Amino acid sequence: MRVSSYEGEESKGKLEIKIDLDTDIKDRDVIIVEDIIDTGLTLSELKKYLEGKGAKSVNVCCLLDKPDRRKVDDINPEYVGFTIPNEFVIGYGLDYNEAYRTIPFVGVLTHDKEKEPQKSLVRKKTRNI
Repeated sequence: MRVSSYEGEESKGKLEIKIDLDTDIKDRDVIIVEDIIDTGLTLSELKKYLEGKGAKSVNVCCLLDKPDRRKVDDINPEYVGFTIPNEFVIGYGLDYNEAYRTIPFVGVLTHDKEKEPQKSLVRKKTRNI
């Protein structure tokens, strides 16, 4: 599957299914492998969608978890690589409006408020997470 609900740094709050399942999951255990969990809105909707297709169970595995941003109570991943603070991260496939996805590290996206918005993207030195 491929789903999305983000535009820029904020969730649109509506699940958009870009590529749906091509396999029947009725009575099967499902693990969602996610890069990052932020508000949990997308994941909550996706879990409901998969449960509605008859999944026996739906568990979540993520590389990065940002629990301070969570807006739903039903998302608590069973498997977590790293818990990170409430900062917008980019790189290793994580993007900002489809940009910065190919950076070979995870970095924090910051905005320089003295520059115009379209020129304000700067990188803060990354730290190991």
